[in-house]
Amino acid sequence: MSHRRSAALALALTLVPIVASAAGRYGLVRRDAIDPGLGPPPAEVVRSSPAASWRSFMKLAGAGKFALAAQLLDLGEVAPAQQPKAGAEAAEELYQLLRALKVREDAVTTEDEAGPEIAGQPTNVVVAARFDRNGVAGEISLRHVVGGSPYELAWLFSRETVASVPFWFRVLIQGQAPQGAEPLDVGLGPIPDDVRRGTPREAVAGFLAACQAGRFGVAAFYLDLAEIPAARQRAEGARLARRLMLTLQRTGWVEPAKLSDEALGAPEPGVPENEQRFGVIRVQHHPVELLLAHRYDAELGHVWTIAPETVAQIDRLYEAHGYGWLGDHAPVALFAVRIAGLQLWQWLGIVAGLLLSWVASRYLGRWTVRLAHRVARRTALQWDDAVAWALDGPVGFLLWSGLLILVGRWLGLTPAAWVVARYLCKLLALVGVGWFLVRLVDDGATRVRESARERNLIGFLPVAVRIGKALVVVLIGLAALDVIGINVVAGLGALGLGGVALAFAAQKTLENLFGTAAIAGDRPFEIGDFVAIGQDTGTVEEIGFRSTRLRTVGRTRVTVPNGVIAAGRIENYSARDKIMFNPVLALVYSTTEAQLQAVIDGVKRLLAGHPKVDQKEFRVRFAAFGENSLRVEVWSWIATRDYLEYTAVVEELNFAIARIVREAGSDFAFPSRTVYMAGEGN
Repeated sequence: MSHRRSAALALALTLVPIVASAAGRYGLVRRDAIDPGLGPPPAEVVRSSPAASWRSFMKLAGAGKFALAAQLLDLGEVAPAQQPKAGAEAAEELYQLLRALKVREDAVTTEDEAGPEIAGQPTNVVVAARFDRNGVAGEISLRHVVGGSPYELAWLFSRETVASVPFWFRVLIQGQAPQGAEPLDVGLGPIPDDVRRGTPREAVAGFLAACQAGRFGVAAFYLDLAEIPAARQRAEGARLARRLMLTLQRTGWVEPAKLSDEALGAPEPGVPENEQRFGVIRVQHHPVELLLAHRYDAELGHVWTIAPETVAQIDRLYEAHGYGWLGDHAPVALFAVRIAGLQLWQWLGIVAGLLLSWVASRYLGRWTVRLAHRVARRTALQWDDAVAWALDGPVGFLLWSGLLILVGRWLGLTPAAWVVARYLCKLLALVGVGWFLVRLVDDGATRVRESARERNLIGFLPVAVRIGKALVVVLIGLAALDVIGINVVAGLGALGLGGVALAFAAQKTLENLFGTAAIAGDRPFEIGDFVAIGQDTGTVEEIGFRSTRLRTVGRTRVTVPNGVIAAGRIENYSARDKIMFNPVLALVYSTTEAQLQAVIDGVKRLLAGHPKVDQKEFRVRFAAFGENSLRVEVWSWIATRDYLEYTAVVEELNFAIARIVREAGSDFAFPSRTVYMAGEGN
């Protein structure tokens, strides 16, 4: 394995020089955050200028504080979780290298925060040392880096320097001589022009792109097939490339953007300097590392391929996570044709998965509903019956979304396609949840309608049902927006000022909506009641979100806004438990006292003996001497809520009172006036 742990002598000629004269090619390095895995730098770490950073590193490293000295390295290509360990190791190796090269303590003297300038432009780079020893040449440099969160400007040992330190340390400090590498995978033939393997990122991205295009013969060039005889490398390389691709699809695609884009890779704790880890796959609960190996070719330069030890594990990985015989023998055309980033076999699998999972979800949904009904019938509770009824239909969507998740995992979708698939499955599940809640609202309304006939709630059920369904739709809509990545909370906050303007523009609409809520909460009337609202009188036919509709006595239809109803006076005639009977009898002035008393006594007997007159309270009184009649007032209550029945009872009582007046020898007066004329002598 020594050929993979060394680089060729010509490496010294291929290292990218970072000299001030060429610094115009290098802009200010920007990072979302500077080495976030290390945390904020303490006060003793000073990196505001090239000289300050150099002195701070030499002081901290000289004191053995390599964890703090790591704060002065650009670890942008190292995962944040690995930065503390990798940074400390790189800082220690860099310090030993500087001591071995006898770099002066004052090698960097630039105190200006902007660094040196050429033609009035900052170079953003300072070369601290150049060396050429044992056939290895290189440069140690510092770069100007800006962090975005929190905002910070810092001078750090450059990413290129950090990536090269392990190799320099191995050759110059540990004394391992660089060696040339033997030809790679000679059995594959000439290397295609589009094969790019200069960095770990290029190698993994190129391998995945070739596999996604069904070019497994080209993908084989990204495998180190040194352990396979040259005569078999072409066939075995294509087969192993296909198997590795299918395994990666099933276990989660590798993201090349997370890998180093440096020719010498990035430091990783526990991984040799000429190797890079690009993934981990578990087989029977044991992790198998996926490694890239670096070598140097005199003609090709730096080459990264999938390491031989990983190639040797491909068959084992495929047996644990692959598609078996189908994956090995499926026509290449199914892999070569790509539509929207997915291979043809994946599209066929999606179509088949949609159909089969739909059929399966329908049968599973019916079985689930039947089981829920059986369980609900065995309990005395009522809510479980409602839940069991509401599940019929929506449970199919919920099961369908779950099955589609399993189908997506089995097909090994690309990261982008997997994100879309998860969004669609979540939205499908939300549809099922919304449908379930709507059905639950309907069932609850039905149960209230059946059990609340004497509680005056039935008339308001349509409004309550509409409000409940509207809330369900709004909540499901907000959840759907959150699923597709829209920050609902921030969006609602952004509507602050706009919401004020909208509130003014929709003032009447909002007033009517609040009026609807007030009517639903206060329940001044219900559908079927005979009411008087302001100047409008009629029977309530419908209570809507915005308005209430009345059917007048003249059979016209009146629409009254709910905002007006909530703010006005409402008289509900249907809410009366009894109706007043309050006639005033106008008797002629010729009526004697005995006749008047006979009328009063007769009316009292009439009221006391009538079954529809409330016996708790009634009276008949000689009330007043009118302008042209004696006035007898009748005060009583008819025990009915039905207005038509009331009019029939009143008619009966009026006829009886008329008979009583006639039988008493009196009569009803009519408006009249007597005029007396006086003569001149009078």
